[in-house]
Amino acid sequence: MSTDQEAGRIFMLELILMLNFFSKINRNLNRTIGIDLGSSRTRVWAESKGLIFNEPTMIAVEKSSKKVIAVGEQAEQMQGRIGKSVQVFSPVQAPKLIDEEMLKAFLRIVLARASEKVYFFSPTVLISLSGSYYPSMVEVLIKILTELGAGEILLVDQSLAAVIGSGVPVSDATGSFVLQLGANVVEATSLSLGKVVNSVYSHQAGNSLKRELQHWFSTEQKLKVSEKITQQVLNKAGSFVSDHQPSVEITGLDIKTGEPREQRILTEEILPIFLNYGQTYYELVKKLLSSVSPDLTVDILDKGLLLSGGLSQVHGLDEYLTANLKMPVFVVDEPDLTAINGVGLIIDHLDEFKQSLCYQEGRV
Repeated sequence: MSTDQEAGRIFMLELILMLNFFSKINRNLNRTIGIDLGSSRTRVWAESKGLIFNEPTMIAVEKSSKKVIAVGEQAEQMQGRIGKSVQVFSPVQAPKLIDEEMLKAFLRIVLARASEKVYFFSPTVLISLSGSYYPSMVEVLIKILTELGAGEILLVDQSLAAVIGSGVPVSDATGSFVLQLGANVVEATSLSLGKVVNSVYSHQAGNSLKRELQHWFSTEQKLKVSEKITQQVLNKAGSFVSDHQPSVEITGLDIKTGEPREQRILTEEILPIFLNYGQTYYELVKKLLSSVSPDLTVDILDKGLLLSGGLSQVHGLDEYLTANLKMPVFVVDEPDLTAINGVGLIIDHLDEFKQSLCYQEGRV
């Protein structure tokens, strides 16, 4: 072999190695990330890394300048502890958008934090959204993600992601049924062949339940309590059945005196509020059942109803629905994480779940 031929062969080998090197860099930078955007919490999943962000969908903003002071956990900790010059709120209240500018600011910071753990450039973004979201909000969200540098944008129904995340097969013809209990929307959904067949919604969800509890504290106990304390009551004393008898000690402000006061809250005192919500969820599932085919109805009687979302963890909801619907009802493992876990599984098996996704063009 001549010297020129040997030099040419070495050059080609070096070129192939260099192209392989840059190909690996490109695959790492243009990776896929998943976002489960909720009114209460936002979670981000990165390809090959897993869950890298799980914090409240909260933003703290200086009113006069609209300067963002904090997001996520830091913003939530400021709630009720700062002056009137700073506003703390969620930029999303499903199914509508409160503030496009603030949502963009929130997501910019969230993605910047995520990029500290996983380097990416023009990523493919898979976003999980409730089927109740208004089309106008979905359009705004796609616009925001595109402006923030997303490449291809994929959409998946949150209920479908939750069923996938629970480990239930969704690609076969047998139906699956899920009641997704979120902060602002409760959604009953039937699925078959990897697609949503039908959905019905109610806004009697986690946030409205907490508002009713706060109203009860105010009218019945003459006590003003924070959202954080209300959540503690929901977690520790909330129940959809009467056989649960714990109590919780809370501290709030006496409405008459304005002074701090301790009060013990019994489950039986607030049970009527939970039973009212339980009735709503029962009627929601019955409405869904009336809209599906007899074959899918047989499937739900056979496979049962899955409960997902944070509110499904309140004591006795599965028991209440089982007794009233006369069918098996199960709370999935890690109910507050099933949607983002499903997003992660979809990212790992994109080819398998392609038919379940809606594709949107982002930045080229």
